[in-house]
Amino acid sequence: MLTGSKTTFKVRQMVPDVKDRMLSHSSLHTRGREMFGLCCLPGECVLQRAVLVRKKLSAKEGGGWLAGTLFCTHFRVAFVPQDSPKPDDNADPVLLGDHDVALASIEKVVAVGPSRTKLVTPNSSLKFTPEELVLYCRDLRVICFLFDRLTPETQAVEITYTIAKTYQPLKPGTILSFQNAALGSIEMKQFLSNRRRDPDMNWFESSSDWEQELERVGATGWRVSSVNDRFEMSTSLSRFNVVPQKVLDTELKKTFAHFNEGRIPHWCWRHPRGSDLLRMASFQNNIYHEKDDIRNLELVLFGVQQVCVVVDLGEEMPSTTDIQLAHTRLRALCLGDISASVSVPDDKWLSTLEGTHWLDYIRCCLRKSGEVACLLRGGHLTVVLQEPEDRDMNCVVSSLVQVMCDPHCRTVAGFQALIQKEWIMAGHRFLSRINYHRDSDKEEAPLFLLFLDCVWQLWAQFPSRFQLSGDYLLALHDSLHVPLFSSFLANCQRERSRRSQHLAQSYTPVNGLRELPRGSPQEPCDPPLPPVWDWALQYSGQRRARFTQPVTQPASPPPLLNGNLNTNLDPHRHVDGMAGSVFLLSRGSFSSPSNLLPWRSSAGSASYRKSHRRAPSAEMLPALERLLRACSLSEAGPEPHEPLLPLLLGPCVKVWRDCYLRGALHAQAFTHPMPSSMLHPVDQLSWEVQQLREKLAQASSTSSSSCSSSSSSPTSSRTSSTPHIKLEARRTDSNLNQNANNGTFLFPSSRSTFHQPPPAPRGNAQTTASVKATSRPPTSIANPQPRPTGRDGAKHTFLFGHQPDNRPVQRYIPAPHAKPPRSRSSSSGGSSGIHGNNLQ
Repeated sequence: MLTGSKTTFKVRQMVPDVKDRMLSHSSLHTRGREMFGLCCLPGECVLQRAVLVRKKLSAKEGGGWLAGTLFCTHFRVAFVPQDSPKPDDNADPVLLGDHDVALASIEKVVAVGPSRTKLVTPNSSLKFTPEELVLYCRDLRVICFLFDRLTPETQAVEITYTIAKTYQPLKPGTILSFQNAALGSIEMKQFLSNRRRDPDMNWFESSSDWEQELERVGATGWRVSSVNDRFEMSTSLSRFNVVPQKVLDTELKKTFAHFNEGRIPHWCWRHPRGSDLLRMASFQNNIYHEKDDIRNLELVLFGVQQVCVVVDLGEEMPSTTDIQLAHTRLRALCLGDISASVSVPDDKWLSTLEGTHWLDYIRCCLRKSGEVACLLRGGHLTVVLQEPEDRDMNCVVSSLVQVMCDPHCRTVAGFQALIQKEWIMAGHRFLSRINYHRDSDKEEAPLFLLFLDCVWQLWAQFPSRFQLSGDYLLALHDSLHVPLFSSFLANCQRERSRRSQHLAQSYTPVNGLRELPRGSPQEPCDPPLPPVWDWALQYSGQRRARFTQPVTQPASPPPLLNGNLNTNLDPHRHVDGMAGSVFLLSRGSFSSPSNLLPWRSSAGSASYRKSHRRAPSAEMLPALERLLRACSLSEAGPEPHEPLLPLLLGPCVKVWRDCYLRGALHAQAFTHPMPSSMLHPVDQLSWEVQQLREKLAQASSTSSSSCSSSSSSPTSSRTSSTPHIKLEARRTDSNLNQNANNGTFLFPSSRSTFHQPPPAPRGNAQTTASVKATSRPPTSIANPQPRPTGRDGAKHTFLFGHQPDNRPVQRYIPAPHAKPPRSRSSSSGGSSGIHGNNLQ
């Protein structure tokens, strides 16, 4: 078959054992594209479908409901709209359409019935026909599908079971079946093998790539070393590392043993003013330091500079456990769960958000990165980021520093090259931190998601300084949860190269670790996995067009006010130590402890001068202002490499709404069955606001006319204005609580329906009739399609808050000198007391 061709399969009813069918789907190679309109990937098998299904569109997609057909394959859940164009047979395959979701990114499946909701698992049984199907995704999306009354009940039940049985890996600890489902066919392997990489991007996989980076930033005095070409010195570092030119490879080999996992100080970036940024792991304890080893360690640590500042990230930054716990709490807050009865009330949402500490950790990363960026701007010193393993927080801070200082890293090609250099090639444990296998949560920690959120904070405060857009960051966030890309399916370059070459490992005392080719050609091999940067394979051209935006030239900024402090103050440098001085930057203060370098504190290193000079510091000033004084901000105007220093006050660090809250409002407002005569909560709120405006205008006109004729008929004027005053009372089932930070509406649940009128006060039947006739919302609107009535009656389930009883809630506005009612045992009695007080 030619490259780029497609194969579609006829949809058949699901057999009882879906797993056996997935393993033997080769017999289903019959074409069904013309009948159903689903463009399948080569080798993709359709397991189940449901017709007359409507998908709820998000606000960014235009809102409303989209009618179409729902499919479940052994790779994705696909939705094909009714009016979608016919797929092009000659077009290149796209893994996921605009309305599709990968099975591996689904976290839970919830079925919504007429009077209950149920979390559907592979071993569970449904005792009701679902009216809605809600998919909670790992990328914080909530996708809602509504089954029409004309949808066959067997299709609704079967497709719910099919998704619940196939969205998890077939075997614990493996995702190979999911990869084979998408990329395992012969046509797909041939198509991927012919894909070309982006020529404008630096992949940092060869020596020439690193030399190109050294030439781009103008780093002299450094060279590319291939001493770790076979990963014998360090299994987690890349093959090629940038080291000082003065250090030979034979001398460099002796330094690996002095650091954890052999992660020696390796070069990351050079500031235009001459400072170098390095990163390393902690020193090994109880190792004897010979004189030659000490010389090599000093050369590697100082690089080409005379002063070194070690930034300790082990104690200041949050741990991986803290980050995982904060992200879990954030997910629970933003997504909720309609299958559980516990929810966060609206008035406690912001305090609960603050209690997750996710924004605190973002603020901490930005603050430390700003300190390092300002320190580098001082020029002519080496800044070394130190972490126990050099594989987590060093990745975050080093990347953020380059995004703040280097405009190239704020372009799409430069940002992708930055991630390749500081994350993928540097040995961040993507496979363990993302936990694709879902078998152990001990090492799971979303460090990369924390970094993306920090970049979004910079983008939100300086949007004109970025070529990449918020849509690009969101697409990269979503791609992280699809286990199909080689960029995220390994913990280091060594594991990634072994998988791509299909090599086995052997060890001999003479040759060390060696990669040997597999002997049997018939041995099954994994499908080739594309890199995450192949966006044409993931998204349509219309979606990719929103990844970039124009970049404007920065104007001359006024003095930066970070909080209440003017940071454009002192032009003198802060770090002015002697040659060979080593300073420690920890918890916002500089020091030079004697035990900072182990070999300087030992007895055998007396020939090396110990620097006991303590850098001048102002302990009462925040660290960021102190370093901004040190970095000598230019008075002649902005420079291209001026660091982007974000504001870190509470309101300035915001929630990434397009990411974290895209499922919150969606799940809260749309994932509950509603009869066709009932408005959507947002439409209901809009209708009430419009009604209030009309009543205010009518009351104003009536009041003006009554004033003109008050001398002739004061009684009739008072009588005619009374109903309009009564109509301003709040409806029993509306909630205008609005989050001021993120602009989302949070609706608490109410067991009373929208068309239930408020209880009437006693002794005023005429006014009650007027309220009923005026406050009833329209039964249909133009934009959203009406939803079908539940089979057993409608029960509304909202995520954030619920009323504990069936009594309607009314706003109590006491009149002057009026006493509140003593008891609320009866809703009618409470209403009578309220109206009685208002009439006094």
